[in-house]
Amino acid sequence: MMAVFIFVQIRRAGNFAGNNLHLVDFFFTGTEFYRSLNKKSIMKALIQTFPSWLKVSIYFLIMWLATFIAGIFPALNSLFYFFAVSLFASWLLIRTDHSNLSSLGYYPRGRRHWKQLFYGTLFGGVMLVITAVITLATTKADWHFNKLTDPMYMLIAFAMCVCSAYIQEFVFRGYPFQALLKKYKPWVAQLAIAVPFGLMHINHAMQLQDIATVMLTTGLGSVLFGLAYIKTRNLMLPAGIHLGWNYAQVLIPRTSGTYPNALISVTGGQTSYGSSFILTPYFVVVTAAILLLLFMDFDYTRPDKAPQKANVSLQNDLDS
Repeated sequence: MMAVFIFVQIRRAGNFAGNNLHLVDFFFTGTEFYRSLNKKSIMKALIQTFPSWLKVSIYFLIMWLATFIAGIFPALNSLFYFFAVSLFASWLLIRTDHSNLSSLGYYPRGRRHWKQLFYGTLFGGVMLVITAVITLATTKADWHFNKLTDPMYMLIAFAMCVCSAYIQEFVFRGYPFQALLKKYKPWVAQLAIAVPFGLMHINHAMQLQDIATVMLTTGLGSVLFGLAYIKTRNLMLPAGIHLGWNYAQVLIPRTSGTYPNALISVTGGQTSYGSSFILTPYFVVVTAAILLLLFMDFDYTRPDKAPQKANVSLQNDLDS
């Protein structure tokens, strides 16, 4: 009897499979399809559906988490750590846009970009010099050329400014700024990036007035750097302007008590010292620089005559 019962059940199962073969095929086909999708591809497909503002928010969330971790482990708190995190986050998110890191224009691809880096550095340095001259004149400061200038200090300061300017431009004018530019108007992208760029320059010891001043000054600087990218579609010009300003600021301080090994020393006597005398020259010079860039034309679509093979090799290595 048991054998008969088993035979009947097997026959019924066979009849069900035969009569509903399309359901069985659908089940196994679907199973194989979902098995072929691993967690990585599912996550990538999900992120592809996100709008640009959400992807940029995820990017800055990753950067915030990196800052939180650096607060727990102070040994990680360095520019190179944040650059590595930014590089990873950019690579992770830009792949969902069917693009690669080389599209960010984060390294010079030819002679034109090297020129932009050089002239940008010169431009940023001249901006600071003009600002310093106006500031020292309006505040009636006592200053003199410093006889204690250390060449090694100047070299180390330059190296630090190079790293700081480049990494900041990559972090803020790299993936997040460019992702927003593709979907929104330039002024929207400019304002969206100016906020985190300003927050990066704030520390917990600042008063409310100082925070407002920093947000305003760095926000205007962010607009200048963003415009430099928009005009060239490469990070070399904004990185150069950023570098030139920062390095000249180390060599030529505008207030007393800063950078004792600088080229000039401000000893005090600023009888007209006040925030307006410090900020006004900055706003005037940076605004003039923005207006100048607006009327300048950079043909970023023109290819270089002789692209460098080393850069092509670097691009292939990073994109692989």
